[in-house]
Amino acid sequence: MSHNRLMLLHTFEVAARRLSFTLAADELHLTQGAVSQRIRQLEHQLGFRLFLRLTRRLALTQEGARLLATLTRSLRHIDNEIEDIRDRDLRGTLTLGIAPTLALQWLLPRLPRFQQRWPSLNLMLRVRAGTVDFNEERVDLAIYYGAPPTPDLHSEHLMDEQLLPLCSPEYAARLQLADHPERLADACFIHASESSDVQHLFAEWRHWCEQTGVTLPLEGRYYGFNHYLMALQAACNGMGIIMGRLRLAEPMLRSGALISPCGHRISAGRDYALICPAEQRERPRLKAFSDWLQEEIRTVNATHNPYPMPSTTIDPQ
Repeated sequence: MSHNRLMLLHTFEVAARRLSFTLAADELHLTQGAVSQRIRQLEHQLGFRLFLRLTRRLALTQEGARLLATLTRSLRHIDNEIEDIRDRDLRGTLTLGIAPTLALQWLLPRLPRFQQRWPSLNLMLRVRAGTVDFNEERVDLAIYYGAPPTPDLHSEHLMDEQLLPLCSPEYAARLQLADHPERLADACFIHASESSDVQHLFAEWRHWCEQTGVTLPLEGRYYGFNHYLMALQAACNGMGIIMGRLRLAEPMLRSGALISPCGHRISAGRDYALICPAEQRERPRLKAFSDWLQEEIRTVNATHNPYPMPSTTIDPQ
């Protein structure tokens, strides 16, 4: 159907619904003469009359009434389809790329609230430690840790990260770290590189040492992991001391499985960001997840000093 025919049918629908060329002209922002001309043009194309032009009013012909009924059904169907498309964008499936430990330790405990808010929206988690190739993978958005921005992707800051040495209470007691924090140099160091494709295994411990002015034999005795939850569990098991990312270690800190026996808390110099293709940023389902995520983070940030801090420090070597 041509654009011209659609325009004429729209004009007819308004005039037939209002039974007035004057009122139709007001609604369509046209002159009465332009409406009358369009109706005559449509009648010429169809080969039958649509209106009976009476002295003081308009009336539909039998053919005009049938056409109006058909148009009304069609427009209602179109409106329903549009609403269904809109609703389906919040009833379909949202696919999120996320690192495994961030998913397990931070996101999953909060997801029931998202499910309660959007019960008809399915969520698919694609767990991976590195970055997502949106051109190759069926992923709508991803949460990155410390990934550099790229011009074709929209990046939305979520939250910062902090670093602090953590270990089990038993391990801290074994080394007597509370009374002798300098004995940290005797520890077995636990290193983890999850969530960064470019970060070196020893990078976070080295960053902490640079920021605090402490020299430690990081490559002397160590265990290394590319799965952060495994590294946290190794620390809980008393295998050594980990450079803890506080967002990920929070559950174990709250339970007392891990403590911070010595050393300063520092900024990790990296943040968590929500990433998606730039052209997708305003899609309703993506925006629904983003808005909910930001609300959760504001709630977390409003909690006053949720992490226990040590009272001792380490003297630079």
